[in-house]
Amino acid sequence: MTASKYLVVVAGAALAAGAFAGDKDHSMSDRKFDQLDQNQDSVLSKSEVASDATLSATFASIDADGDGQITRSEYTAYVSERDTSSRSSNDWNTAPDETEEGE
Repeated sequence: MTASKYLVVVAGAALAAGAFAGDKDHSMSDRKFDQLDQNQDSVLSKSEVASDATLSATFASIDADGDGQITRSEYTAYVSERDTSSRSSNDWNTAPDETEEGE
């Protein structure tokens, strides 16, 4: 196998692994939503999220349309934003030191 073919195979495998990880995160969020949705009406009420301190504290901000319920799409957007924010807040740890010597 030539080096370029090997690189293509490795890159393809990496992309597939990333896609699988995204699906896994998505299904984990779906399972959590389903666990919280005690009456299976496809929305979360304040009483249904009472067992989750973080969701209870941020209910109003997650409830984008302000109808007093969190839909699956609102919940998914919240999980996605939370995960993105979590990754971004850790980026400072990997950034190069930009201070100049002598300061």
